[in-house]
Amino acid sequence: MQPTGVVINRESWLLLREEPVYSVRFIDREGTQELAVVSRVEDLDWFIEAPLPLTLRLSTWQSPEQIWVVAIGYQLHPTFGGSKGGVFYLNPRQASDAALLHKLVRQDKLTVILLSDDTELHYTVSVPLSPPQLERWQAAVARLGLPAAGALSDAEEDPAFDRALRAFQEQYGPDDVLEEN
Repeated sequence: MQPTGVVINRESWLLLREEPVYSVRFIDREGTQELAVVSRVEDLDWFIEAPLPLTLRLSTWQSPEQIWVVAIGYQLHPTFGGSKGGVFYLNPRQASDAALLHKLVRQDKLTVILLSDDTELHYTVSVPLSPPQLERWQAAVARLGLPAAGALSDAEEDPAFDRALRAFQEQYGPDDVLEEN
């Protein structure tokens, strides 16, 4: 892992202050083809020089109504204590989520920004993606049949996706998402 000079805009930084500790989010670096993966952590020192501070798993699932759900499972690996993990979901029918997925499968490495709990300090590293992992993600996203950028909107509500997400969560838990596909 190599330290990077990637920064995120103030608006995104302020939103991250409201996120729970150890939750992980993608930050779309507008105007670039880069994504950053960001998380607030209790103690930044636990992650500095960690061999691999983050594991991500991408899973896709289609409901009986043909609605796709993208689940991103994550585990943060500190140098002290156990791993912290969870899942967040993307709706490929939403323009912003589809844009993130388009960018994600074009990365050969991910920038990981770990923020102190108060967001005053950060540690930024570049984590390479293995070619087999990237190929699996590309195949999964290709199955979604995403339209070209600009063809979708960001509607405030998507009841069909909400139903599909509930059905997915009833069948699968975080451990299922984190399993290697």
